[in-house]
Amino acid sequence: MINSINTEHLPVKDLIISGLIIFIVSTIIANIYNPLWGFTYAFCNVLTLVFLSWLYQDTWNDNQ
Repeated sequence: MINSINTEHLPVKDLIISGLIIFIVSTIIANIYNPLWGFTYAFCNVLTLVFLSWLYQDTWNDNQ
């Protein structure tokens, strides 16, 4: 059975800050170099955050 995620204790502040950093840096990269490089940077960072989310899965699971 799939464990339910307890969204009460998700680090929303951390997610917003990391999303903002990714957006700002990818915009800077797109303006300096090429829009494709900016998109690639943002896409790879989001993929990294998604694939490494298992590190924090224990704190998100509702084991009640």
